[in-house]
Amino acid sequence: MAFVFDEKKFREESEMFYQTYPVDVSALEEELNERYRQNQSASALVQKKWTYEVISNKCEVKVFRYCPFYSEVVTGRERNSVAGAFPPIPGLGCWTLKSHYPVKEFDDWRAPYVANDLILAEMMVDHSHHYANVESVMKYGFQHIRDYAASQKINTQEEREFLEAVQAACDAAILLGERFSAEAEKMLQAENDLAVREQLERIRDTAKRVPRYPAETFYEALCSVWFTRELCTSMEGSGFAVMGHYDRLLYPFYENDIKEGRISQEEAQSLIDCMILITDARWSHTAETSGTNASLVIGGCDADGNVIFNEVTRLILNSFIKYETSSPKLEARISSSHPKEYKKMIAEIAALGRNALTILNDEVLIEAHHKIGKKREDCRLYLAGGCQEPVLSNECNNRAFMYLNLPQLLNGMLFPEELDFWTREQIILCRPDQEKTFEGFYESVIYNLSQFLFACAGQYNRFEKIWAEINPMPLFSATMDSCIEKKKDISRGGARYNSTSFSLIGIGTFIDSLYAVRKAVYEDGKLSMEQMRELLRTDFEGQEPLRLYLMNKIPKYGQDDPEVEAFAGKVFHDLAVHSSGMPNARGGYFEASLFAFFFYDMLKERTWATADGRHAGQRISRGCNPGESTENIDAATLMQSLRAIDFTDYPGCAVSYLEMPISKTNTETEVFVKILDAFVHCGGNALDFNVVDKEMLLQAKTDPDNHRNLIVRVCGYSAPFVSLREELQDEVIQRTMRNE
Repeated sequence: MAFVFDEKKFREESEMFYQTYPVDVSALEEELNERYRQNQSASALVQKKWTYEVISNKCEVKVFRYCPFYSEVVTGRERNSVAGAFPPIPGLGCWTLKSHYPVKEFDDWRAPYVANDLILAEMMVDHSHHYANVESVMKYGFQHIRDYAASQKINTQEEREFLEAVQAACDAAILLGERFSAEAEKMLQAENDLAVREQLERIRDTAKRVPRYPAETFYEALCSVWFTRELCTSMEGSGFAVMGHYDRLLYPFYENDIKEGRISQEEAQSLIDCMILITDARWSHTAETSGTNASLVIGGCDADGNVIFNEVTRLILNSFIKYETSSPKLEARISSSHPKEYKKMIAEIAALGRNALTILNDEVLIEAHHKIGKKREDCRLYLAGGCQEPVLSNECNNRAFMYLNLPQLLNGMLFPEELDFWTREQIILCRPDQEKTFEGFYESVIYNLSQFLFACAGQYNRFEKIWAEINPMPLFSATMDSCIEKKKDISRGGARYNSTSFSLIGIGTFIDSLYAVRKAVYEDGKLSMEQMRELLRTDFEGQEPLRLYLMNKIPKYGQDDPEVEAFAGKVFHDLAVHSSGMPNARGGYFEASLFAFFFYDMLKERTWATADGRHAGQRISRGCNPGESTENIDAATLMQSLRAIDFTDYPGCAVSYLEMPISKTNTETEVFVKILDAFVHCGGNALDFNVVDKEMLLQAKTDPDNHRNLIVRVCGYSAPFVSLREELQDEVIQRTMRNE
């Protein structure tokens, strides 16, 4: 009997189980604490080994009657923990992290910057946006990986401890597979439903073999991929937001199963449907929880550059069209070589207004990673997830842990006495307001920015060096051949590529402010520099005509003014140059990045007025978009604004956010196909849609019970509109009004 997905029973069973989370595992935590008290000289690698042993031997494993996949280990995790683990969340996976995290040291450094909305920095390293190389497990199995680790020549105690921890991680994965098999066998003793029995038998027979050994069928490949990703999230005290490049990985198994008659297209669709809905069923959306960050990648190409669009792509897209879900997010890689059918299916999802879709331009992102020294065949296999952060399959990245408010940093240069971001970092400030020419002003701004970024890199490198001492990840490392070859944990630079990014926030506001200074002060002489400073210091009090002049009479980025667009291209390039190339603590480098999550909204309350006419406390621009007050920004003008910018400077991602205030009932798919083509043609990097109807959003505010499935994109994540706090709901509504 083939598996037939029953969404209703699946969701009911999931809800009944996950509402019991988090489960109390304090007795097991105390067991680990006691072990540490008796051996306080044990390294973090040894402590992680203890954690794997306790989890694999003593934690309950849950097999679901209406889900054919096995992965749920009851480690004490919270329900909403599919792709994030900081601050350290409940559960055994975070035991080492909770025990040793140097919170005060990090908090003391960031506190004055956070207090002035200069930075938003919640993590000292990125604990949420990793990718376990599930392809390695699917191809080799944990037994082979364990044997490979055991065969390595050992030269130091640290190498010994790392390789032993990798072997312990593999042993834990193998044992848990056997325990899932045993649990399915136990459930069979009392199960009378024939369809459920067949699935339990399949779990029983499969789990003791996969992921211990390589996957051989489409079902086994799905099990291997899902088990690996979920096990890392449960056991590593970190988040694995990137689920995988599913259509590339799964298609050979699907093709072979169809050929051999082992599976039908209908059953494959059911398996994909269930896989995609697991994350959404686990998550409980509230105003405090944001989104899951879990992301699934499709399209793109293989290592040789061959375009990926196959029957598995269609199955995945069918699922996203069929179900009203906000997670996982769909990260669709596209290029000018992709067929029209693929673009039409993506466009259909965009037009439906599900708003859980990101578009990634292969022609930009592959080149962006290649030109900073990564092998092209590796670059072609990039993934993305969390928000939109790209990561190669053999890369460990820290891409979403510090967001820098560019407009506020500029204010710190103009008002260093009130906003002193410089002294504690021992930066000798160049005073741009004392320059006689705009060229001198601009050069001083870029110099100060580069010095501050360099100082922040030094601070974060200091914190990152602590990572290996508080939460190494031997299970994650086991999925990377290079970690075993180097005999180094992922936290010490064991991956082939090791990247870091600071996300720059408010570039549109920053560009407009610089250009306003250029025109009003240096070129037109409308204001002196001191008059400009006084306007910003007083938030334009009593000077509304001057504020309106700055806002409405001086051209803005995104308005198709050739001079402004050329200037914007220069600013984008210079920011990329000065936020890239700094070495990090894992032997890699910092890479330029422009994405906002929703921090463009959070980093506003204490951001001073800016020279573009923006009042203090108003929102700053999102991603690489124009300013929030810039008028007449539609799809065409947004695409046009991208042409002057070389987005291959931004391997860490540069996101454009496009609102389409069109009712779902009259949106034409062809409009979105044209937008996709224009985005690729104009050289965009990443694109998020938010297709919403203002009247529907207003109705949802007053009648949330009848609008539970209305999904909106809040920059980095997608969520039901009714789950957002009121301030974010109003911000989404204002975006639609702005484009009317």
